[in-house]
Amino acid sequence: MRARPRWRWARRVIAAGVFLALGVAAGIFAFRPVQVAVTSAVRRDIAPAIQGVGTVEAKVAVRIAAKITGRLLSVAVDQGDRVRVGQVLATLDSEELQAQVVQAEASVQRGHLAVAAQEVGLRKARANIQAAEAAVARLHATESLARVNAERWQQLHRDGGVARVEMDVRVTEATAAGEDLRAAEAQRRSTQEERAVTQAVLETLRQDVRVAEAALAAARARQNDTEILSPLDGIVVSRELEPGATVNPGTGILKVADPRTAWMTVYVDEAEVGAISVGDPADLSLRSLRGRILRGRVARIQRESDRVTEQLAIDIAFEEAPPRLALGEQAEARISPPARKAATAIPLAALVRTAEGPGAWVVVNRHLSFRPLRLGVVDPAGWAEVLDGIQPGDEVVVAPGRLADLGNEGRRVGVARTQSRTR
Repeated sequence: MRARPRWRWARRVIAAGVFLALGVAAGIFAFRPVQVAVTSAVRRDIAPAIQGVGTVEAKVAVRIAAKITGRLLSVAVDQGDRVRVGQVLATLDSEELQAQVVQAEASVQRGHLAVAAQEVGLRKARANIQAAEAAVARLHATESLARVNAERWQQLHRDGGVARVEMDVRVTEATAAGEDLRAAEAQRRSTQEERAVTQAVLETLRQDVRVAEAALAAARARQNDTEILSPLDGIVVSRELEPGATVNPGTGILKVADPRTAWMTVYVDEAEVGAISVGDPADLSLRSLRGRILRGRVARIQRESDRVTEQLAIDIAFEEAPPRLALGEQAEARISPPARKAATAIPLAALVRTAEGPGAWVVVNRHLSFRPLRLGVVDPAGWAEVLDGIQPGDEVVVAPGRLADLGNEGRRVGVARTQSRTR
């Protein structure tokens, strides 16, 4: 009977020992240092490749439109056609405008005839003035002579040399000569006024001719506007209207682009734009040319970012023009800014993204220390340039996984070193 209690007590002791051993083992496992893979921050060349997605555009793309209202008679070109500057692209109905030109030409002709007739009248008025001036000169001489004779005969009469009757004849002749002179002078003034009026009418008629000529020029210009010409050498990228349509000034008929000014407009994250400069080379790929890479260079960096997407537009000029220009075609660009020489770099796998920005875990005396980072460019080989936060030689944790939580600050870790490759 005593053996059974002893056995029970022994089982209890054994069970307690087992539980104690398991607890000790669990504690050792729970509190042992976490093993992490680390590598050293290094100095290396960073050759960034910045990706951008956008569309094919053209710096010189003109919407061909009519200047006047009219009915579209014909369209001479279609999409994809090459056109030359001055080439007729479309024509409008010109019958009404032709009638306006004929009417304006007739007005000009009438004006010229009226001017010619008035010029004849002006020449006649000038001749009349010359005749009136000659008559005034002649009568002025006659009046002077008659007045002198009258004065002499009056003196002779006072001296008793002639009879009064003879004196009165000479005085009457002088008086008549004076009246004739005054009448001739009045006629001269009338003729001069007539010439002035004729001259004024002539100037008015000449002004009417200029107005009629301007109206004719406008009518001919409107008639010329019925032929719509290409303003540049280029390619027709769209045809928007067909014959029979009624167009108004500004109504688009065709769109012509200069393929020499074609470029790609791609959108790049604001964080990467700082590494890009005008002239940087780029590899370009179009959806219509799968597998083919075209060469280009950054031509312009726009100065207004999209406030929603936080992207900036980059214009890239083609160094080799695409064989077929399609504005709006989806395209991708890989921009290659100059390499950053001897930059401080860490693997991309070491980066930890937080709400405050990127960072990395650094192992200091086998304890974790989080370092906020200011990053530069990234290259396709998987390296990120570090501008501030880490120095070459610092040991950074690669692929921290669940250790990315900032609550692990100061945690003790075990270290497994990986090899860094430098260039």
